[in-house]
Amino acid sequence: MNSSIYAGLGVGGFAAIVWNGLAMDLAMAGYLTVLPALLLGASAVVASPRAVKTLSIALKCVLAVEAFVTALAVSADAMLYPYWGFKLDTTPLFYFMSSPSAALASGGTGGGLVMVLLLNLLFTALLLMWMRFVPLTPVPGTMAKRLRVAGVMTVCTAMLFLPIRGGLTVSTMNLSRAYFSSDTRMNHAAVNPLFSFLYSASHQSDFDSQFSFYAPDEARGIVENLERECAVDTVVAPLLSTSRPDICLVILESFSAHLLPSLGGSPVAMRLDSIASEGVLFTRCYASGFRTDRALPAILSGYPAQPTTSIMKFVDKTDNLPSLPKALKNAGYDLAYYYGGDVNFTSMNAYLVSAGFDRIISDKDFPVTERVSKWGAPDHLVFDRALADADAGTPACAPRFTVIQTSSSHEPFDVPYTSGFSDERLNAFAYADNALGEWYDAMSRTSRWDSTLVVIVPDHFAVWPDTLTDQASRHHVPLIIAGGALHSAPARVDAVAAQTDIAATLLGMLGLPAGEFPFSHDVFSPSAPRMAFFSDAEHVSIAAPEWTATLNISSDTGEAGDSLRIRAVRAYLQTLYNDLQQR
Repeated sequence: MNSSIYAGLGVGGFAAIVWNGLAMDLAMAGYLTVLPALLLGASAVVASPRAVKTLSIALKCVLAVEAFVTALAVSADAMLYPYWGFKLDTTPLFYFMSSPSAALASGGTGGGLVMVLLLNLLFTALLLMWMRFVPLTPVPGTMAKRLRVAGVMTVCTAMLFLPIRGGLTVSTMNLSRAYFSSDTRMNHAAVNPLFSFLYSASHQSDFDSQFSFYAPDEARGIVENLERECAVDTVVAPLLSTSRPDICLVILESFSAHLLPSLGGSPVAMRLDSIASEGVLFTRCYASGFRTDRALPAILSGYPAQPTTSIMKFVDKTDNLPSLPKALKNAGYDLAYYYGGDVNFTSMNAYLVSAGFDRIISDKDFPVTERVSKWGAPDHLVFDRALADADAGTPACAPRFTVIQTSSSHEPFDVPYTSGFSDERLNAFAYADNALGEWYDAMSRTSRWDSTLVVIVPDHFAVWPDTLTDQASRHHVPLIIAGGALHSAPARVDAVAAQTDIAATLLGMLGLPAGEFPFSHDVFSPSAPRMAFFSDAEHVSIAAPEWTATLNISSDTGEAGDSLRIRAVRAYLQTLYNDLQQR
């Protein structure tokens, strides 16, 4: 499985992967051995065959659970890695707990077969090793002899501390111990997937201690200096036909700048490209994160994506986030959210309700016959539903804020559309682009078009092309402001911008305050910093007007070492996690 990803590594490459990942594998083996070792020690003390049999049954149960967990981790990692490009963490568990059907839509049917085969293989291997090498039988002799045997086994069990800790060096075992190559594929292959999962699960709280590089005041000072340094350009704000236009925000699943010719990409999203030519195109905008649960708070709350967790996991924290929808609602806007999938996926419903949405339309609001894809209703039906509501429901005097979130350009890319692209991903993008274009054209014929502002942005970093390794290139996305309410001539904005800036920028265009959004900046304000912070599971980056810096958080290294740029990335990350802790 995934043989194409590692094609060409050769015997030497695989040997290097095994060698550099061995310490982490031994650590994981140590963890898995502790409980069986304790049961073995207990069996040495008891003399009753019945008690030994009970312990033997308990040991088999432990081995069964460990075999299942290991098989599940290995197969899930193998199944998801081609799509996600990072090692297994708690993200799949979070997705599965919130919506099993939506989580399974991310993988193919082969993954389940692989898991079953691995489960049987590992469980059988463990039981055979147990019965062959360490059968549980009563220890003959006196109690003193049994205690001596138990004592030796206890000492041996205690020695598992060494592989679990990773040796006697200052640092304990962590993900960076497996990193040895400039080829990310090889580092990922060396990381034990079960260790990666458990490491992620154990680092889901105490956020202010996770990235503590500097004293708090020093970190804030570095960030403030960075923002002053990046406030270099003046961008002219577009003119609107009304102070309170309808706002349609379209969030496109997995789109990127690499699909638009106007941004140097391939001719795939041609309708989106034509819409960009009619409005304001931000040429240097960056997606904040790598999954949709990171994207929604970035877009709607101006809150940057976190590399090691998702704030949407914590409902008590999302309740305290600033909210663009709520700010618009306080200004008299009617709110509606359209999504063809399961709105409970990744706690999305809780977040949207907390954000203030009056109406949330999701898969359950579409007939079963229209939920034809693994993600629910395909994009064109979601756009049709939003279009049908465009001239109905609220009084003509009430401005509307409508969000349309697409999903069809997500793996497994099964769409009711055939384009000229043989690649299933490009075909899915072409389908979503076509659905967007037809909706945009139909909206332009509605009675409210002249007072409608359309904002279009992808949700997260690119899934095509899947060969991208440069973080800035991978997170580069289009941000487009268009619509009948836009009275300015078409324009290109070359200043650096981020998804997190959408909230403050829209509020600024409406003359509304945005002081509650500490990480969001009005791009059209002369004093706004032209910078973007973005992250994935292993990297955090900052793009500034003249430079880009990336920090690998697994190994705490960057291409510029401990330069001022990397210091800025570390300080911003620390400031974000301090804020996350206090939410």
